[in-house]
Amino acid sequence: MTVRIMVHATIREEHRQAFEEAYRQVTATVRGTPGHLRDQLLRDTDDPARYTLLAEWESEEAFRRWEDDPMHRRMAEPMYPYWADGGIVRKIFDVRATLDSQPA
Repeated sequence: MTVRIMVHATIREEHRQAFEEAYRQVTATVRGTPGHLRDQLLRDTDDPARYTLLAEWESEEAFRRWEDDPMHRRMAEPMYPYWADGGIVRKIFDVRATLDSQPA
């Protein structure tokens, strides 16, 4: 079953541009990882310090295999300096239903 991983983070104003670049760098290295489908970086329009990293994986098992692999930490390392005061929260969600307004 497809899962979505949501990571909520608070990024200080002076680090936002660098964080977004680090995110792009990290996602470029994740591309092609078995089970990985896509990533998105979302920024809250009401509070620009708040970001949500949204990842879609083929299954929770595929995500956890990648997460448990020591390579995961090395891949994600460019983003670590920007987490404000360790303020991140990660959740995993099963995708139970999808509506596409536009045909694929």
